[in-house]
Amino acid sequence: MDSFDEHAPDFRKPTARVATTQLLVATLLGLFAVLSFSFLLKKLPQLYASRKSRLKGDLPTWSEQSLFGWIPVLYKISDMQVLEYAGLDAFVFLGFFKMSIKLLAVCCCFSVTVISPIRYYFTGRYDDGNEYAYKLRTAGDDPIPGNDDSAPEAVGLYLWMYVLFTAFFTFLALNLLVKQTKLVVETRQNFLGKQNTVTDRTIRLTGIPPELRNEKMLKKRVEELQIGKVSSITICREWGHLNKLIYCRDKLLRKLELKYSENPEALTKSAHYNENYRMHSEEVANATSENHFPDIQENVQEDEGEESNQLYSQIHLKGRQTIRTGFLGLVGPKVDVIDYLEKQLKFIDEEIKDARAKSYPATPTAFVTMDSVANAQMAAQAVLDPRVHFFMTRLAPAPHDVKWDNICLSRKERSMKMYSITVFIGLCSFFWVIPVSYLATLLNLKTITKFWPELGHFLRSNRWAENIVTGLLPTYIFTLLNVGIPYFYSFLTSKQGLISYSEEETSLVSKNFFYIFVNLFLVFTLAGTASNYWGYLSDTTKIAYQLATSVKEFSLFYVDLIILQGIGMFPFKLLLAGSLIGFPFVKIKCKTPRMQRDLYKPPIFNFGLQLPQPILVLVITLIYSVMSTKILASGLTYFVIGFYVSKYQLVFATDHLPHSTGKVWPLIYRRVILGLLLFQLTMAGTLAGFRGGWVLSCCLSPLPFITLTYLWDFEKNYLPLSNFIALSSVREHERDQHMTSEPVESESYEYPYLVSPLDRPLVR
Repeated sequence: MDSFDEHAPDFRKPTARVATTQLLVATLLGLFAVLSFSFLLKKLPQLYASRKSRLKGDLPTWSEQSLFGWIPVLYKISDMQVLEYAGLDAFVFLGFFKMSIKLLAVCCCFSVTVISPIRYYFTGRYDDGNEYAYKLRTAGDDPIPGNDDSAPEAVGLYLWMYVLFTAFFTFLALNLLVKQTKLVVETRQNFLGKQNTVTDRTIRLTGIPPELRNEKMLKKRVEELQIGKVSSITICREWGHLNKLIYCRDKLLRKLELKYSENPEALTKSAHYNENYRMHSEEVANATSENHFPDIQENVQEDEGEESNQLYSQIHLKGRQTIRTGFLGLVGPKVDVIDYLEKQLKFIDEEIKDARAKSYPATPTAFVTMDSVANAQMAAQAVLDPRVHFFMTRLAPAPHDVKWDNICLSRKERSMKMYSITVFIGLCSFFWVIPVSYLATLLNLKTITKFWPELGHFLRSNRWAENIVTGLLPTYIFTLLNVGIPYFYSFLTSKQGLISYSEEETSLVSKNFFYIFVNLFLVFTLAGTASNYWGYLSDTTKIAYQLATSVKEFSLFYVDLIILQGIGMFPFKLLLAGSLIGFPFVKIKCKTPRMQRDLYKPPIFNFGLQLPQPILVLVITLIYSVMSTKILASGLTYFVIGFYVSKYQLVFATDHLPHSTGKVWPLIYRRVILGLLLFQLTMAGTLAGFRGGWVLSCCLSPLPFITLTYLWDFEKNYLPLSNFIALSSVREHERDQHMTSEPVESESYEYPYLVSPLDRPLVR
């Protein structure tokens, strides 16, 4: 046994101190965040409770004079109130947290009262560590505390506990997962079955052949299929040029508003000059004495124009900003900036007016609004054409959810964007494996000693340095790695050509979870302990054993990580750091009513950024559920704190703009199933590491098949109900409300799908 292994028992001694230090640091960070938020909530209620004034009904509120009055109010908010005020997606998101709390609470209870005491009796430890101690006890080299019998027999009895609780935790997780799925499906059917807006009656039709790309022919074709009457049709056209003009106008208008705010004398009258800058001599005299420009009459004398213009220019250049019209505003003659921008605005308004009068080629996409929700649901689920890629139907996104720029893309352009971005993200994820692997390798004392002997010996001789490098430092580096990349993936997803923001959001959930799961869990864990990493991957028979070994070695890392993320970092989300940091600087620049309105506009709660990490934490906690009570307790704390932080954000502080349909639950379900499979694989590898453990591992072999059966059942029976609304749910609501055949709009903010670039109002 080499010198390093002789010190192996000592490496477990500082783990409690490291976890305690991390807990202390995280607790101080969390308390600071909560206290800061409570203080700022009193001072800046428009920023931290921006949705409070818009919420109506019986939702409880708190006194603005109370520092912690928001806490009991938040606790009292029911699930139905979350559904009413925050939407179905928020209900599903918080339901995942509640399910995780129930699961981990039961697991933690059994771990504290049964598993850890039994483990302590047989091994002398409350939690599993590395495999070193087990090899001693299995070989009989070290007596088991509290037992005078032979070690192999005692260890065999002890290992049966692993088998039983692996099965118990698996069935418990599956049972809660199915129960939550039924709740989500039932709530979704009841909630969306009552909707009768334009959105709920509209389908998106793609793959329209050229001969049917006009409203009359397309309506006739759809009604011939006898799936209901068509109320209206909007065929999407190639509006790319028109969209660019509208975006340019919006940018110009905001710039003009800013210049008006910087020159308040220009706002004393509605129009201080006419478009030819001609002024009456009497008006100019009044302007000089009163220091403002009055209204201009339409009929101006030509002989007074030259003198008036000269005097106006002199007054104007003294009191108002100017701009050079040349390259980048650096060269060219000086002109009045407001006059210049208004002329540009008038010009672009004329360009938009002319552009709207033009005819644009039709795309193979259209929005078809049916006469009832039931007919829209039938049309969305039906196969309308025997040809591939023709007449494909989907439920339409909400009007505010549509990305009109991407609607205008041809199928070829959209496919090119989709596949090119997907390949690029795949390459990025692959290349991230390299730095993460080497980083993880250098954060383990064994591999540090191998690759950098001097540093390894220094850390071994300085316990405080070892605790920082191998205990605390990895969690902070992990956190930093998990900050920027999700936003980078969000930017790339926005360039994929998806036709709605909600599709981008669900796609981002998948991308970010793949990134943190593969790069920041599998690669980080395996590379951190395997001296022959690629050799283990080439020998698939050792994957389960290597995964179990790596998981044991990284138990302290994940304890510290979950403590930091849950107790330390989660409360900081209440502070809305992005809005808070930029608030003083943005407020200084808020000189127009539009800017002041946007200053207190609630930030967007993006599930693509917020959901992947909690799923990963649940997966990690499940994997360690039998082996580590500390991780179970840390995971439970993470989800309790996360539940209330997310609940406050979704109800009071943030908006979730995409149409709320609860479609995020299938993503959660599949990834929890993945976590259970990894949990079973890890436990099988753990048992296989002991003498005769293959027999016990084989006892776990039915669990993956049972787990996959639950996945198959979900995909076949529950997934359709997660995507569509059952006709019986719609008809039942129609009968209850005694609805007629004429649809009734139940949401005033909805608007028809004719709000395309051709019909979008130009606000002045």
